[in-house]
Amino acid sequence: MELATGSRLGPYEVVEPIGAGGMGEVYRARDTRLDRCVALKVLPAHFSTSPELRSRFEREARTLSSVSHPHICHLYDVGSQSGTDFLVMELLEGETLDARLRKGALAPNEVLKIGIEIADALCSAHRLGLVHRDLKPSNIMLTKTGAKLMDFGLAKTATSPLSDTGGGAPASVETLTDAHGRGSPITSKAAIVGTIQYMSPEQLEGRDADVRSDLFAFGAVLYEMATGQRAFEGKSYMSVASAILHKEAPPVSAVQPTSPPGLNYIISTCLAKDPDDRFQTAHDVKLQLSWLAHPSGTNVPASKTGIESRAWIIGIGVLAVGLLSGLGLGKFFGSSRNHPHEVLRLTVPLSATQELSADVTMSLAISPDGKRIAYVATESGLSHLYTRRLDQFESVLIPDSEGASFPFFSPHGDWVAFFSQGKLKRASAVGGVPVVVTEMPAFFGGTWTPQDVIVVSVPNMGLATVPASGGSLQRIPVANRDLVYPQGLAWFADGEWVAFADFLSSTRTMMAVKLSSGEVRPLLQNATSPSFSAGHLLYYQGGAVWAAPFNSDKVQIVGTAFQVDSGIDEENYIAQVTASQDNVLAYAPGIPGNSARNVYMVDRKGQERKLDIPPQDYIDPAFSPDGNRIAVIIRSLQRLEIIDLHGGTITNLAANFANFSPTWMPDGKSLLEDVSRTYMSSKDQRAICQLAADGTSDPQQLRVTPQISHVTSVAGNYAAVMVSDPATSTDIWLLSLHEPYEMRAFKRTAAVEKQGALSPDARWIAYVSNESGQSQVYVEPITGGGGRRQISTGGGDQPRWVRNGREIIYRNGTKMMSVPVQIQTTFEAGKAVELFDRKFDPGAAVSGYDVSPDGQTFVMTRSEHDNPTQIRVVLNWLAGSTEQK
Repeated sequence: MELATGSRLGPYEVVEPIGAGGMGEVYRARDTRLDRCVALKVLPAHFSTSPELRSRFEREARTLSSVSHPHICHLYDVGSQSGTDFLVMELLEGETLDARLRKGALAPNEVLKIGIEIADALCSAHRLGLVHRDLKPSNIMLTKTGAKLMDFGLAKTATSPLSDTGGGAPASVETLTDAHGRGSPITSKAAIVGTIQYMSPEQLEGRDADVRSDLFAFGAVLYEMATGQRAFEGKSYMSVASAILHKEAPPVSAVQPTSPPGLNYIISTCLAKDPDDRFQTAHDVKLQLSWLAHPSGTNVPASKTGIESRAWIIGIGVLAVGLLSGLGLGKFFGSSRNHPHEVLRLTVPLSATQELSADVTMSLAISPDGKRIAYVATESGLSHLYTRRLDQFESVLIPDSEGASFPFFSPHGDWVAFFSQGKLKRASAVGGVPVVVTEMPAFFGGTWTPQDVIVVSVPNMGLATVPASGGSLQRIPVANRDLVYPQGLAWFADGEWVAFADFLSSTRTMMAVKLSSGEVRPLLQNATSPSFSAGHLLYYQGGAVWAAPFNSDKVQIVGTAFQVDSGIDEENYIAQVTASQDNVLAYAPGIPGNSARNVYMVDRKGQERKLDIPPQDYIDPAFSPDGNRIAVIIRSLQRLEIIDLHGGTITNLAANFANFSPTWMPDGKSLLEDVSRTYMSSKDQRAICQLAADGTSDPQQLRVTPQISHVTSVAGNYAAVMVSDPATSTDIWLLSLHEPYEMRAFKRTAAVEKQGALSPDARWIAYVSNESGQSQVYVEPITGGGGRRQISTGGGDQPRWVRNGREIIYRNGTKMMSVPVQIQTTFEAGKAVELFDRKFDPGAAVSGYDVSPDGQTFVMTRSEHDNPTQIRVVLNWLAGSTEQK
């Protein structure tokens, strides 16, 4: 049954068809309750009369519902309406491995990365007693967050649970039987159970399939990734089956000489004819691939002796960890109240391709019991949230967490909350799919109290509460304060009080507020990032973390503070440090006050030239219309500067907290700028002002904006303005540049719409929306009369229109993308192509770059320092204080 666009199955509104297969049709749909896009898989109506197919459909639902893994497609819901059965699954953006392989073999590092992810997914499924039975490239989706294993429609539940650790016999599953009850891989209608090129010999012979059958298929997939050709070829079903049963695949090294030496051993072992000769668990394969992915593993001979040597080395490593556990971790995790007598310091490294997202917001949290950390890591310019138990080696990716920031844990550490795409979300700390708590335009941190109430910091609003189960924000009036900008929220006194630092105050005042009354108590000056741990208030000051004895009942410091540790990363004025309630500290190592950036000119091939000016906290650079000057904000000095690229002069303009996004007027004589309360009579208001580029006149106020707003583009008689609205998240408005400077909403929905870029003729606007669940770039007429077109692929951000009107530039992570367009009569767009892939600052409120009028040069900024690539953990930090000695 084909579903029409706009029709519904329960709360799911059909958007468009996206695929079809033997198990039904798949549609992109919108969950109207949570306002997110999902994949809707529908069982065809004429299949409903088949008990076998219905059973297979139900089996897929049961199988998926029992698996929660970052590299397995998540099942959200199961439903039935008017005789139509359907599954609601995670909508995966990307391409299948099958589609990717049509372009040829993958690079060795890609083979290993994808292989490790799929092996880990199989390991998780096998541990639950599930065998996929149809593992093939078309059932593997390549997404920004990694490979995803899909379609468990042929999976069978094992007769006994399988612990995928190498112990015990593999559990078996039954194959389908023919009309006489004999085991056969072919149904009564001659439909093969699985796909022939990836079927194991035992499946072809009608024997039971177990987890080792999946490993055979996995070996065939690895072979195809490494060589670009299938392991077993033939002109017919029988010839392919014969090759699988009787022939060996050509060595990987013979087809692809540049492949790692050990890869052929791993693949050939997976492809062994006898299941007993294969690796016995997916975990074994994952370990082998992980070892090979390490640089030290590339030159070791591919032999069983080498494997045995690695096993011995791994054993020594496990023994070392065991000894460490005996010294401290075992005591700590066994009984966290019985502290050892010495301070223990551990390092948690991120993967080789990741770095901590410390250059954007707070990216680190520790659970109240000190047993788990959460962190936001960036890979290829894209950030996601991870959790990790301190007594385990592996981190867990939280799905649907792209662009996450400010993570924090529930009181018992079983949930982690974070902000992403204009929504506050919470997810199971072991890797569950997030659910939305509430929508909000901006976020500056939160804390989850024992009353199951979340207290959040909302820029331009202050403090607010929301039930952890979901609901609307309720503002907390803070006594004797017109407006605070809270940073580093932390509850104490059983959640009756919350401490924070006023981020924008000149003295960085740390205070505590009573949630029930708004009563305020001052705590410290020039201190940030409070935590409450082991009867102490921990805070960041002067490049170090300090601890002061604290009386929660009296809400005051009751002793002398002492330094706990130093060398803590502080970029964008947020210290990456957090502490548990029970004597555990976690922080990212780095440089205090790490805000200095350089300005670079970059050509279309990514070749860069650093401007010869002193490093400052530069953000939001913008080319003048003639391309000869650059306007840029120095955030730490709250100052706007104009850099003359030819004369080398620098003109200082507004210095009274000119906030973000300087935007040139078309004549190049003045700029529009977001200005906050220093110029305003009311402290709760902001304004859009116009100021002369030569600094000869004071800023002229054009429009007061009650919410946070940023001008993002000017063309013709309009300015595009990005407005943060508590009711609708972030929206795009158009400001008339003629008196009385009226504003009208261009795009105002529950989704996040931002970064509007007007075409040079002011007829079109490119902007970013996350309504699909992923940020994408769209173009629409400025009149809002429809005809919207998506021009980005695989995600997009920060669009910029080249002055000739024939090209749009946008970002995709660290990649700069270009789309050719024509706008004469109708809008038409070509295919997006990558210009270069280089790491530069992601930007603040608007963007971190601009493109010159001729489209040949980019102005970008980059920090002088690299982001942290490790997290340091201090166990029993209190033992290092003088009061304990």
